[in-house]
Amino acid sequence: MIWAVIRPQPAALGARINGFFPMSPKEIARAINNLRKDLRALQEDFFSFKERREGFSDLKGVLCRRGLDLFRQNPTQHLCFPPAFPPEKKDQFYELFKRYSFRLFLREVLMRKGVFRLSEVVRFSTPETGRKYLHFLMDLGLAAALGDSYYRLCYPVPASLGPTLEWFMAEVLRREFFCPALYGLRCRGSRYGGDYDVVALMEGSLLYLEVKSSPPKNIEGDEIHSFLARLNDLIPHLALFFVDTELRLKDKIVSFFETELFTLGLRDNGNPPRIQKIGDEIFFAPPRVYILGSKRSIVKNLGVCFRHYFTHSPSSPATEGRGEIGKG
Repeated sequence: MIWAVIRPQPAALGARINGFFPMSPKEIARAINNLRKDLRALQEDFFSFKERREGFSDLKGVLCRRGLDLFRQNPTQHLCFPPAFPPEKKDQFYELFKRYSFRLFLREVLMRKGVFRLSEVVRFSTPETGRKYLHFLMDLGLAAALGDSYYRLCYPVPASLGPTLEWFMAEVLRREFFCPALYGLRCRGSRYGGDYDVVALMEGSLLYLEVKSSPPKNIEGDEIHSFLARLNDLIPHLALFFVDTELRLKDKIVSFFETELFTLGLRDNGNPPRIQKIGDEIFFAPPRVYILGSKRSIVKNLGVCFRHYFTHSPSSPATEGRGEIGKG
């Protein structure tokens, strides 16, 4: 017989034995099952409240009304930190991840499957800077020494920096621009794959952000074509194509966009549509596509795009130009 401490009801006082009541194994199992149900209900209420507070419900509603059935969002696998990473450490990681040199450092580490010597991963930074980054990872518990000047990452090594970069861009939208944002989305009901890197809601406008962690030399025209095609399903008010590079975008990426837009039927007096330069390696392809890199600052570059959108976009994004990009 198993005994449990419970709060006695008045009618049952006579059955109490020294403050304990006998419970059979079936009764204990039933009580545990009820507690689990109550806990699940509380968790559902909490997450529902959190989503409403942070605007995620509105964002999911926008996707639903476009016929997209969202079944995956904000995945925690394949990131450069574990799912249970403490918030204060995640904040520190976020701040350092803003630095282009740190992202290049991490790329070099991932290319070596997470086992590396410091001298191997400082091609794009000084040894002193690389040493600071290494100590930072070790202080956060993300890296450890192996001996013989070798180090390793402490958690499963992601295949690329791409998923972490998607997480970061969503965090930028949330933290710096106060936009509810989701990353790593998978949706049913799409004609063009249903994978979206980052979506956000900004003053009632749906924002779609494509994230490329590869340099321009590794990006081909079919990726631009796929990006433009997905706009037909998502129907965003503005779309951004982000390449994490400080190299020139005009020579290759912008040229790809001109070719693809021309192929899709967008013309400027019979010529490829004019893509306007609105900042340092920041471009605007009418009616509402922005192309940007990370030169200067990701946050500042996004700010340039948003200011341009709000000052130059049609007064009603749902009318002019809707459906032109990606048509066909």
